[in-house]
Amino acid sequence: MNIVAVAVTDYIGIILLIALLINSRFKRVDQQLDMKIFSNIAFLTLISCFVDFISFYADGNPGNAWRIINIMANSFCFFANPVFVFSWCLYEDYKLYHSIYRLRKIYNLASIPAVIMIILVFVNLFYPIIFYVTEDNVYHRLPLSYVYYLIDTVYLLFSYIVIAKYEKKYGKVRFFPLYLFLGPITLGCALQLIFFGVSLIWVSLAVGITAIYMSIQNESAYLDTLTGLYNRAYLYYKLDFTGKFKDPKLGGIMVDVDYFKQINDTYGHSTGDKALTDVAKILNNNKPDNATAIRFAGDEFILLAYDTSIEELENIKIRMTRAVEFFNSQNRRPYKLSLSMGCSTYDSENESLDAFLKHMDNNMYEAKRIRHEELEKRS
Repeated sequence: MNIVAVAVTDYIGIILLIALLINSRFKRVDQQLDMKIFSNIAFLTLISCFVDFISFYADGNPGNAWRIINIMANSFCFFANPVFVFSWCLYEDYKLYHSIYRLRKIYNLASIPAVIMIILVFVNLFYPIIFYVTEDNVYHRLPLSYVYYLIDTVYLLFSYIVIAKYEKKYGKVRFFPLYLFLGPITLGCALQLIFFGVSLIWVSLAVGITAIYMSIQNESAYLDTLTGLYNRAYLYYKLDFTGKFKDPKLGGIMVDVDYFKQINDTYGHSTGDKALTDVAKILNNNKPDNATAIRFAGDEFILLAYDTSIEELENIKIRMTRAVEFFNSQNRRPYKLSLSMGCSTYDSENESLDAFLKHMDNNMYEAKRIRHEELEKRS
């Protein structure tokens, strides 16, 4: 074991991740779930790079204290291992679909292998089944330790399948080059598995995380800073991309917040901003997987859906209306939310994309007119 080489590799990982976390601190302020998960992954990897060096440094040093440090440091690394790969899958899925419902539906079950691996780490403290440290403080792997590499591989393959299915259905993900993440990790894991005493896993994870973070920085130009949804620039990018395909089966729902000016005038702009973020969360958390939530302008939003029909769009409108009613009943806001929605499907042979947006807009204003007339009659 070359402790200097271990120190250098772990040092590189630590510096990369400190720079990443410092650079991303402003993005964490908006409390978006994907950024929370990503930051936690980066922080976990940063700590693991440091603990990894401690485990190598402690190995072989005489004394019971060093032996305890050796055991605890290696236990932490085996604990962090499944936490990392499972968290990566969560991050990737939410980054693609922005759906908490989907996370709950899929990843409660998908978490079982990771949970088992974590439990085994604690069992190993009393009954060595993963690794053991001799009385003279020398670390040794046991056959079960290789299962962790297998579990890592399964989770990373699962993440590849998720993104492959997404791209097959919705087109290439422009800001998420998965190979930049998987490449360094795959190589690092393979080398560490083959060569005992080499420390490459955590620095490889640091390189992969940093590469992904650098690649997705371009996406920030397409995000609305208040709500965290995609903005109008992203809408036009997607429409331009979609317009190159024949019969794309594209549909959309224009969403307008009723009486938003009244909320602003009565409670102030900060409360108005809160209302907009509430609407954004409702749309994002209740949309189907094939839809993208976009803040179009001011208090107007668009749900852009692929491979859809007018019937499915109407069902989405019903779902959103119920979600708003549930929100109003469960939250003590000084305002009550109400949405007017108009939907349309894109007829690529007979209309332009601008006409498609105009059609949605007209249908939304017609829905708003009817709603207001009904409210006036009741009053």
